Amino acid sequence: MAVAFESDVLKKGLVRLTLPIFIELLFTYMITFTDVFFLNHVSETSAAAVGTLMPIIVIPIVILHSLAIGTMGVIGIDLGAGNTKGIERKYFYTLLFNIAFGLIILMFYLATHNLIGPTMGMDENMSSLAAAFLLIFCPSFLLKSIHIAYGSILNVNGWTKQNMYATVASNLVNIVLNYAFLVHWIDIGLSPIQNVALCSTISYLFGLLLVIYAAHVSKGIRFDISLDFSDFLGFMKRVFKIGGPATVEPLSYELNRFFITVLVVSLGAIALSTRIYTLNLILLAVIFSQSVGVGNRILASHHIGARSFDKLQKQILESCILSVGISVTLLFVTWGFSTVAFSIFTKDPQILALGAQLLLIDLLRHPAGAVNMVIVNTLVVSGDSKFPVTLSVASMWLVCLPLVYLFAIHLGYGLIGVWLALLVDEYLRCAMNTIRWRTGQWQQHAVAMAA
Repeated sequence: MAVAFESDVLKKGLVRLTLPIFIELLFTYMITFTDVFFLNHVSETSAAAVGTLMPIIVIPIVILHSLAIGTMGVIGIDLGAGNTKGIERKYFYTLLFNIAFGLIILMFYLATHNLIGPTMGMDENMSSLAAAFLLIFCPSFLLKSIHIAYGSILNVNGWTKQNMYATVASNLVNIVLNYAFLVHWIDIGLSPIQNVALCSTISYLFGLLLVIYAAHVSKGIRFDISLDFSDFLGFMKRVFKIGGPATVEPLSYELNRFFITVLVVSLGAIALSTRIYTLNLILLAVIFSQSVGVGNRILASHHIGARSFDKLQKQILESCILSVGISVTLLFVTWGFSTVAFSIFTKDPQILALGAQLLLIDLLRHPAGAVNMVIVNTLVVSGDSKFPVTLSVASMWLVCLPLVYLFAIHLGYGLIGVWLALLVDEYLRCAMNTIRWRTGQWQQHAVAMAA
């Protein structure tokens, strides 16, 4: 079996690892963008219903990606140290856990799909649309869970292009199917919103099949399926040491955004639609920062396994410069052509004006967010996770959410107030995490993880 050891992965460098991850993440999010885009041609209510559901859909996927930080961290550290004994069994354990987790999420959403809309404050019509979408979309959670397991195995070995190819192909299938349903080339008796959900599910299945082929056929990975329960528990203990705390921060983030979404619903249809469209337009910059964070995390795990901490310090600086420079440039261009960008979704002058202001605030906020993605991920994979996780949770709930209410409701700034609160929260966390990194305390945890 081909295995990428430390020198092979590190030799690729940040850019070669990051670009395929960027394209993969871009096309992963494009599935959601495609759904909203096609639904907007049916009705803005359908698009708003699916857009409002996004925090609920994203939460389990975020948990899986966060636990994958633990998987990649453990396997990456072992590979960085040249310790490949039992690696095939660790691959199998990763898949086994993700299948179990995906099944749990699938059953949960099947049981509660009718309750989620009313819980989020949607009216009867939007709740009905949301339930119809979720019912068909539910299998996607299991498919995505398995895909993340295979993606983690490929990425930590430096084989990031294979994930990219699978995700791009999956997205193209989604676009073609959505268009076929929209122009009635295909009609199986479902509602438009159910057609969109079905297209997403089929595209996830197609992407999964491709990534399975890439792992087992192209790269020759074989799983050791002999289950040693004590060995499995030992592996999962190491995974949760990294992935457990790593899950708390993004889960807290998504729950925090859930409550913010509920608040935005109360601001009216214009605010809700503007928020959804703005979040779609800033995706390119956010995805680039995320991809740099993932690429940096892969390299960091190998550096930690090899105990080359001086090189890791330089890696962090390079990652921050690349992430901030490119993502801020992307946001600046989007803001400069905001009218054209928002015209993809709507011609409403109120949305165009409000959206331009939100993009400007995002332009100011994003440098802190880009640095946060790099530093927090590195602290977590080094084992020094308690500080950034505790800080993040405290800031989101004790600073961000109260400020959202203060600015948006009490002072009457509406959606602009929400964006200003997010800006304050991001810079506070960025400053504190940067100070933590510069103290060097993470090195003690990294030594323990490598050992």
